Amino acid sequence: MDDMRLTERALDAGTTKIMARGVQVFYGDTHALRDVDVDILDRTVTAFIGPSGCGKSTFLRCLNRMNDTIPVCRVEGTITLDGEDIYDRRVDPVQLRAKVGMVFQKPNPFPKSIYDNVAYGPRIHGLTRNKAELDGVVEQSLRRAALWNEVKDRLHAPGTGLSGGQQQRLCIARAIATSPEVLLMDEPCSALDPIATAQVEELIDELRANFSVVIVTHSMQQAARVSQRTAFFHLGNLVEYGETGQIFTTPRDPRTESYISGRIG
Repeated sequence: MDDMRLTERALDAGTTKIMARGVQVFYGDTHALRDVDVDILDRTVTAFIGPSGCGKSTFLRCLNRMNDTIPVCRVEGTITLDGEDIYDRRVDPVQLRAKVGMVFQKPNPFPKSIYDNVAYGPRIHGLTRNKAELDGVVEQSLRRAALWNEVKDRLHAPGTGLSGGQQQRLCIARAIATSPEVLLMDEPCSALDPIATAQVEELIDELRANFSVVIVTHSMQQAARVSQRTAFFHLGNLVEYGETGQIFTTPRDPRTESYISGRIG
C-alpha cells in the first residue's frame, strides 16, 4: 500500500509533457472529437482506451500532426509540447515527428536492411557526424528496443525477414533512433502473438525511463499492465482521465464503469 502511495505521489509530482485544451477534430462535416482537455506526463505510460471508433487513435494522431496528412481533417484547440504550440505555423511537422515518434498497429519496416531501418531517421535529420556515431546510435537504439542480441550478426539482412514481434521491436528502434521525447504507439501489439506481445509490453515499461509513452490499446488488461495513467474515450468524448488503478477500480463516470465491466464496447 505504501508503494502505491509513493507511486501516486511520484505521478502527482510528474511534469506535464503534452497539454491539450479544447481539442476538436472534424473529418469534413463529421465532428469526430469534442473538447478534449488532457495533461500527459513526462516519463509515464499513458493508455487511451475505449470502443472502436471512439476517437482515441484520432486524438493520438493529433499529438504529432499525423492528421495533417488527411486533406478533409481539421484540428481546433491547443496542443503544446513543453509549452510550445505544436500547431503554430512556424513548427515544421517533420521536425515535430522527430521529437514525437510513432509506432503503428502493423509492423512496417522499410524494405531496407535492419541497419538502414534504424539509421534512416538520424541520417535524414543530420543527427550524426560520421559513420562511427551512426553505428553507435543504431546499436543503442536496437539495445533499447531489446533487439540487439538477436540481430547484431545480421545487421545488413532485410528488416522484412524478421518475425512479426522482431519487426515491431525494429520499428520501435527506428522510432527512438532520433532521440524523441514522446513515443506514440497505436495498438502496437494487435498483430502480435502472446509471446511477442509480452516482450513489447516489457519494453514499453523500460522505455518510460527515458520517454513519455502514449499507447492506444483495445485491451484493458494491457492498459492495466503497462500504464500509470489511463484516458477513456467514448463517442468522440474524453469521458475520464486519471491514475490507472483508480480508473479500473473506482471510475467516477458510469460510462467508464460500464465499459470496464463489459456492458458497453
